[in-house]
Amino acid sequence: MASAASARVPAFYRFVFLWLEPISILTGAVYAHFFPSIYLDLTHSASAPGTTIPVSTSIIMTQLANLYLGLAILEATVLRSTSHVNVWSTFIIGLLIADFGHLYSVRAAGSDVYWAWWSWNAIDWGNVPFVYFLAVTRILMLFGVGFPSHNAGARLKRL
Repeated sequence: MASAASARVPAFYRFVFLWLEPISILTGAVYAHFFPSIYLDLTHSASAPGTTIPVSTSIIMTQLANLYLGLAILEATVLRSTSHVNVWSTFIIGLLIADFGHLYSVRAAGSDVYWAWWSWNAIDWGNVPFVYFLAVTRILMLFGVGFPSHNAGARLKRL
């Protein structure tokens, strides 16, 4: 019988964190690097520089793309390398903290960006509800929801 620490991570979490999220992050990397004008326009059209991207902005967009690429690779490979729940939990805690930072980063667009779903564009859908979904999924995983012999109290003691 496997210990709780090495219990198999449920299929839903494996799908989200091994496939769905890394692919979405990779998509962001491709747009940030190869289509920075579109990326910036969708992020905030009123302040986007248009088709001529300043050199400093181009450098920052490529750096952002590189960070996205690194994160996608790390998530897809580190979590694939182990079924140890403590490793997954440690990684997921870091990503959960980053989710809150990501949500904080869009505050300059106005508070309605957090709830006015009818005005969201493709990047808004990725920046807000998708991040909400990922954060809730991470919290559920950290509480052990969906794991065999679910015991949230014991699970939190291990973290």
